[in-house]
Amino acid sequence: MREFHDTQGQRWQAAPMYASYGQMLLVFSRMDGNDILQRQMLADTLPQAEDELAQLDDAALRQWLADAQPWDFNAKKL
Repeated sequence: MREFHDTQGQRWQAAPMYASYGQMLLVFSRMDGNDILQRQMLADTLPQAEDELAQLDDAALRQWLADAQPWDFNAKKL
């Protein structure tokens, strides 16, 4: 898990999460709000995802955040 600030100074937390069918997501949550976003990672396992996250600098995290999609709370759970 990582904490960083976006370009507007908002504090975010980024954490890898296992998704269905062997996919890994990077989940972004704003620390002082209710915003939750997601972005698919290249990793296949949680240790790989943690390594991928560790290799990103804050500028890359801000870009991933900009590319992330809102979390779909209504998505059907398998």
